[in-house]
Amino acid sequence: MYSQAAPGLPVSAHSVLDVVPQLPGQSAAAALRETVEVAQAADDLGYRRFWVAEQHGVRGAGGASPAVLAAVLAARTDRIRLGSGSVQLTNHRPLVVAEQFAALAAAYPSRIDLGVGRAPAVPPSTAAALGVNDKGWDSFPQRLDELCRFLRDGLPGRAPVGDVRLALAGLPPPVFVMTDNPTGAQVAAVRGLPLFLTHHSTPACTLASVAAYRDSFESTGPTGKPYVGVTVGVVAAETEDEAVARLAEYVRLKSRIKAAANRATPAELMELLDPPLTSRERLKAERLLDEPGYVVGTRSGVAAGLASLAASTGADEVMLVPLAFDGLVRSAILRTTAAGLTRAIRSIPRHAPHFVATA
Repeated sequence: MYSQAAPGLPVSAHSVLDVVPQLPGQSAAAALRETVEVAQAADDLGYRRFWVAEQHGVRGAGGASPAVLAAVLAARTDRIRLGSGSVQLTNHRPLVVAEQFAALAAAYPSRIDLGVGRAPAVPPSTAAALGVNDKGWDSFPQRLDELCRFLRDGLPGRAPVGDVRLALAGLPPPVFVMTDNPTGAQVAAVRGLPLFLTHHSTPACTLASVAAYRDSFESTGPTGKPYVGVTVGVVAAETEDEAVARLAEYVRLKSRIKAAANRATPAELMELLDPPLTSRERLKAERLLDEPGYVVGTRSGVAAGLASLAASTGADEVMLVPLAFDGLVRSAILRTTAAGLTRAIRSIPRHAPHFVATA
């Protein structure tokens, strides 16, 4: 937990990262519907953006296709920016990613972001299925340059990249680099690209990464000045006890899914999830309260924690990772957090958006 601090960034400078949680026994349709509802809640509450992560072969996470998910979410919201947090560029050819997000940006002008990163190590079977080899892990800077060339030079009136012209080229989506280390931060800095740091998973590297980014930033890039976002795991509730209970439930489910055998059936997984919280799981949840990548507590305590994080890192934006599998709980966490960040929650009616923008 962070100490009390003065109010920091407004709701509009906060955003959301989601992995489309899916519990054993839950249908894909139900998991996706819950994520849509969480995105709609974030839209109504005034959050800046809602990103979905790319994860392959991770039980309990359904966000393997950010471009498809962003399209689904954009069709069901009308203000919030949608995007990837992040597309693992070492898993894909840059042209394919550029064409996917160019199409999204054409359909939903000024509402699409393209966050990219370097894929973490995955099991050999998953790597083989993705067509990724060992050399692919070190190709991120080159692939990032190729992606940016397609998005920049594929515009109408510009020369194609080689003999390739980008399909559905228009105003390109902004490109963000998402990373967890100083080396990745420098990759963003020397290209003048905005940066998001995964503070919720690797808090020990955050300050060094911010320093590396600011020290190496090239102002000739598309943003003209450094832009830093940080992610943070959040559980907000009306009382401290309720917040800790929600965190403990998240820890219970996540740890049991992770511990399950790779070939466990859905029925076996559901049986594993059934017993109540153990003392070991409760202790693990309590230890997380002191982890810098997590902010847990009441609306005022969470607001103070987020302000402290923004101040200590100099972040321009804080991206919340609501720690819950249940969509209703994730929405409640965002609502309680927003209530702590502003004096009043405005109720803004949502309109059915156009699926494709009209000229």
